[in-house]
Amino acid sequence: MLQFLKSGRGTAPGLQAIYVDGYGMSPWRSALLAGIFLMLVPSAHAAKTARDMLPRICQLLEEHADANGISPHFFARLIWKESLFRPDAVSHKGAQGIAQFIPSTARLRGLKNAFDIEQAIPASASYLADLKRQFGNSALAAAAYNSGENRVARWILRGGNLPAETEDYVYSIFGKPAESFRKLEGSVDIPPLKPDLPFQKACMLMPVSSGALHVQAPRKPWGVQVAGHFNRGVALRLWEQTRRKLPANLRNISPNVDRVKSTRGSKRIYAVRLGADSRAEAERMCTRMRQSGGACIVVRNR
Repeated sequence: MLQFLKSGRGTAPGLQAIYVDGYGMSPWRSALLAGIFLMLVPSAHAAKTARDMLPRICQLLEEHADANGISPHFFARLIWKESLFRPDAVSHKGAQGIAQFIPSTARLRGLKNAFDIEQAIPASASYLADLKRQFGNSALAAAAYNSGENRVARWILRGGNLPAETEDYVYSIFGKPAESFRKLEGSVDIPPLKPDLPFQKACMLMPVSSGALHVQAPRKPWGVQVAGHFNRGVALRLWEQTRRKLPANLRNISPNVDRVKSTRGSKRIYAVRLGADSRAEAERMCTRMRQSGGACIVVRNR
């Protein structure tokens, strides 16, 4: 049985470690197959690392985002969320390369080598542009890229919930729950990676700055905690269920999602909080939420 091992951080594209499991094979046959496949795999020392390729990755992201009418800041965040800019990434579900194409989608999009950034990044930008046209905005395009076109189409039509992974995915890129984009058509506000830097410089900093990925509302001294869970996607889903009950002035506030210590033990949870400038303001917000059927507590942000 041939198995492909996920390569370590910084390995060049396509350099998946391969071994042959001798289950059901004679030892000589296992050794022969192993020798054949080892000859087919190039040495990692002869190839560029992902960090060496970073300038080219950022150049391709901007070039093909512009060519396809999508924001390079959106595109960079999405690709970073997909693979941490690793051209050799392979997910447990079989998605491959920097843009995490599953083989069936790669075939549909005419992508021959998902581990080649020169092919994968243009294919990803083109696919996202098509999804944006299909669903009406970049956020829904991202949701479809993550969980599939059919699932997102059903969710738009019937409501309900997206997978927790997709909820987290959309929130990480846009700073708002997926539900807030469900009936929106047109442009979506996409903050720059770093407001004080041009795209290329900000993109080059992404591998060493996790803050470049997650879009968050400005932090305020007080917070109204409206949901919490050990799984970030589930916490966002719980907030979304509460948000639907609230009046517009509260429903449209963008929350912060932070890792905080749980009151029930040492394990940290993802806490969803709406910011407030003072304790009195936070208390008023929480009171209005409770009157609308929601649950909340007032906390001081640290």
